[in-house]
Amino acid sequence: MQNLAWNSYNKNSRYYFDQYNSFKFSKVHRSFSKFLPPIGANILDIGSGSGRDAFALAKRGYFVTAVEPSVAMLNLAKQHHDHERIIWIRDSLPLLDKLKDSNQKFDFILLSAVWMHISPEKRKGALKRLAGLLNDGGLIAVSLRIGPTIPERFIHEVDVGSLITLATLFGLKVVYISRSTKDSLSRDNVSWRKVVLAK
Repeated sequence: MQNLAWNSYNKNSRYYFDQYNSFKFSKVHRSFSKFLPPIGANILDIGSGSGRDAFALAKRGYFVTAVEPSVAMLNLAKQHHDHERIIWIRDSLPLLDKLKDSNQKFDFILLSAVWMHISPEKRKGALKRLAGLLNDGGLIAVSLRIGPTIPERFIHEVDVGSLITLATLFGLKVVYISRSTKDSLSRDNVSWRKVVLAK
């Protein structure tokens, strides 16, 4: 993704940090909780933002690699949510270049409010990369923002059907699709769907 996509997060990092932390992991990802792997597993949190989710997972006993492209958000996350079981990395989809040399694989990959930032023409490559990072039997949990595009924030339209179609290309099976839920920020034109893919 273009670096311009993260300008808003860099310029307004404190605003977004406070906003994201006003919601608890246990509430935001309630539907994903039953899919979490056994304690001690390796989790990849892509687009980790404020570090809220990475920190919550680390406290539960998971080893978390938290990937965030915004320098300002990453710095705030490190300051407020650092943990001995979290590795912080500045990187982004679709390539995740900084993970290429580690050869590490993950049991669970979380993409919370990330997919809409990936342009449609790059989503196939992004999902291929994610599938390659997943252990056999591992899961990818994706929260999809269903709503209008916001060009200045590089927010693109997404839908469940397109994600499922791409998933089948890389041997990923859909194991869960949530119903549509209201936006936590009470935006009338935005709703959310949760999808879990298995390898």
